[in-house]
Amino acid sequence: MSLSDVQRRHIVEVRLANAEQMLVDASNMLDGGSLRSAANRCYYAVFYAASALAMRDNRTFHKHSGVISYFDAAYVKTGRLSKELGGIIRRAFDQRCETDYDDLVELRRDEVSETLQQARRFVAEVKSLLQTT
Repeated sequence: MSLSDVQRRHIVEVRLANAEQMLVDASNMLDGGSLRSAANRCYYAVFYAASALAMRDNRTFHKHSGVISYFDAAYVKTGRLSKELGGIIRRAFDQRCETDYDDLVELRRDEVSETLQQARRFVAEVKSLLQTT
C-alpha cells in the first residue's frame, strides 16, 4: 500500500509523539522503581524515533531489526547521524530484550537512568534532523 506525502508526514508526527510519550512513561517508571518497564519504554522511545525516520523516507519494516539495520545503513554509516546514536539504539534493543526475556537479569537504577538519558538524546537528535530536512 502506497501512502501519500500527507499520510507519511502524519505518521511521522504520530511516531515522534509516541517517542516523547515513551520518554515520559520511562521516567515515571524509573521514579517508581519499575526498572524493567522503564528500560522497555526507553527502547520504544528510540524505536519510534528511528521508525519515524524510516517512514519519512517511505520505508516500512515488519521487524524491529529491519528498522535498526535501516537506521544504521541510512543514517549512521552515511554520517548523517553519529555513531553514538547507532550504539544507543543497539544497546537499548539489547537491554529491552534482556529485560523482557531473561527472568534472572538484574538491572541497576543508575544503568536504566543512563539508558533514559541516552534515549532522550536519541529522540532529540532525530527530531532535529527531521526538522532540518
